[in-house]
Amino acid sequence: MAETPSEIANSLVPLARQPAMVLLESGYLWLDMGHFDKAKEVFVGAAALMPKSEVPQIGLGAVEFAQGKHDKALAAYRVAQRLAPLSSLPRAHAGEALLFMGKVPEALKELKAAIDLEPESDGAKLAQALIQAKEAGALPPPKK
Repeated sequence: MAETPSEIANSLVPLARQPAMVLLESGYLWLDMGHFDKAKEVFVGAAALMPKSEVPQIGLGAVEFAQGKHDKALAAYRVAQRLAPLSSLPRAHAGEALLFMGKVPEALKELKAAIDLEPESDGAKLAQALIQAKEAGALPPPKK
C-alpha cells in the first residue's frame, strides 16, 4: 500500500511521511555532530521540497542558533511563524533567540504567546522552561 503525502511535508512534490521525517532527522543529526554546513544544506533542501512547512525553517533556525547567530536564527523562526501562525514551536524558538539577543520584553511576549496558542504542546513546554530559566538567572542577562 502506498503512503499518503506527509502532513509534515505539505510538499509540492509528493513526499511520504517517513522519507520526510528521515530527511529532517538527518539535518538534526548533522547539527548534533557540529557539521553546520551539512545540516544547513539538508534543511535548505527540505525547505525547497516542503515550502509550506515550518519544520525545515525551524531546523534552519536551530543551525544558526547553535552557531550563535541569533539574528539569523530569529529570521528563520519568523519565516516558520508565517508558515504556521497557530503553532507554538516557532514562537517559542523566536522567544529563545530574542532572549539571547537581550530583547527580554519582546522575548517574553513571544514565549507567553506560545503558551497561549497551544498550552499543552512541546512549544509551550519549551516556552515555559525558557521563562523559568530566565527568572532563575540561568540565561544571559539583557544586552545593554
